[in-house]
Amino acid sequence: MPVRRYGIFLAYGPTVDLRKEGLGRLLTAFLKAAATREDVRFVIVCPQWSRRTLVALCDSEGIPPAAFDVVTTAGVPFMVRLYLAYLERLRRPRRPSRLMRLLSRARRASARHLRAIERSIVAARNPLTWLAVTLYAAILGFVLFVLGGAAFCVRALVRLLAWIGRQVRPIHNLSAAAGKALSMVHDPGEEKLEDRLYRLLEEVETDRMRKQIDGLADIRAWFCPTSFWPAFNKISRPGLLCVPDVVPVEFPGGFAREPALLKSFEIVERSIRGGHNFVTYSARTKWKTLVDRYAVKPENVAVIPHACWDLSASIKVTGFSDEEHATREYCESLLQQALRRSGTDHYVRSLDSGSLRFLFYASQFRPNKNLVMLVRAYEHLLRERFIQQKLVLTGDPNRFPPLRDYVRTHGLGRDVLFLHGLSTPELAACYYLADLAVNPSLSEGGCPFTLTEALSVNTPVVMARIPVTEEVVVDPALQEMMLFDPYDYLDASARIEWALHHRESLLATQRVAYAQLAQRTWRNVVDDYVAILDGLSKQ
Repeated sequence: MPVRRYGIFLAYGPTVDLRKEGLGRLLTAFLKAAATREDVRFVIVCPQWSRRTLVALCDSEGIPPAAFDVVTTAGVPFMVRLYLAYLERLRRPRRPSRLMRLLSRARRASARHLRAIERSIVAARNPLTWLAVTLYAAILGFVLFVLGGAAFCVRALVRLLAWIGRQVRPIHNLSAAAGKALSMVHDPGEEKLEDRLYRLLEEVETDRMRKQIDGLADIRAWFCPTSFWPAFNKISRPGLLCVPDVVPVEFPGGFAREPALLKSFEIVERSIRGGHNFVTYSARTKWKTLVDRYAVKPENVAVIPHACWDLSASIKVTGFSDEEHATREYCESLLQQALRRSGTDHYVRSLDSGSLRFLFYASQFRPNKNLVMLVRAYEHLLRERFIQQKLVLTGDPNRFPPLRDYVRTHGLGRDVLFLHGLSTPELAACYYLADLAVNPSLSEGGCPFTLTEALSVNTPVVMARIPVTEEVVVDPALQEMMLFDPYDYLDASARIEWALHHRESLLATQRVAYAQLAQRTWRNVVDDYVAILDGLSKQ
């Protein structure tokens, strides 16, 4: 049987860890299902700096290296090597200074000497020997007391000078002045130097990737799983560009506060305008975004929905008489691990995962995710309806100031917990242990992962009523049970409270819908993509 070879174009930057990207999970599900087809083989072309995280991602998901081929550019630019080495140095635990190491040795030596003196005092038989040792201990104690007092004064003086320095903030003033001077180098609204260099690096690397692609004559067609790389459209052979969504179109105000995201939006638009054949996850993105806004011909856009996201295999423990109890204990250990690693303060890190009750929302922090509304609804439930659950989110609050400031202003620091950088087993454990999964998102490219991720580990879910969700949840009765108005925090809080009080009945109804959704597998998804690529390769 002849094997048809198709290419996958990946051009992520050097600092992107695919294990923490939604695309990474999509890619592993796709490759794992593609490995079951003997007539098709995929070849991934990417920069050399991405090979390590790509291999680690597939290894973590149990995908053998022989399931696909990887072609990379030759070598890594010197500037990138320097920067990656710098990041690696920052991640290393800081070694104590020589002075601190010397003081530590001195403390250990003095402790040993003190124990020897104490032993001599209690072991002395001769009165003169006892008196001499005791006198020596008294003199030594007085000297150490004086030295300790001097060290205390020096330490207090250093702290005072540091406090004075923070009040004066000369370094801050200097950096502010330097920032103003640098701002004169480019016009207002122009891309910053570091961002411009990063974009140029991407352009250079994607050009090198295309040279590698030109040499792969046996690849019949190419697939790009996201729309961040306009260079994909320059490939001479047929290509299929995936456009999951173009969210800034619907929320320009929210994204206007994040220049980096707006720049990404401009790049996505360039990719769409330069593309010809597209695939997306929902009918809404096809018609409202690609066809209506960007005037793409409907016949050039295919809709391929996701299969279910089943997280149960990541946490299920077998081989015990009580497998449910063993699975729960394993999940509690994973959550405890995440709390200790990602907890924002001592209180969070010391929480007991075995007794923690919480609501859970797994998502990156973006303006369309509607996070402030969710926290406002949670605050109402906490202080007006007296629910006993925490709210666990999976992003870094420092990367999304509106949410961080709301939590601080309203005193929710010990109620809203942030656990970012979760591994797949840790994510599955959070879903499994949660009383309820919640998704308040205002807009997505396809039905949010939350629906099937939560139900795959038997946790009920409530979600915002948005078109892409209604495409999947079509039963009006189920919509009434689980969907809320994403613009009304009181409606969201009422739906969450109802779900907590009717958890078992909601879960039973949702499990019926999940069983129907689970009939579509990732092998079906791969077959749909291969059918399109087959058609393109014949053009």
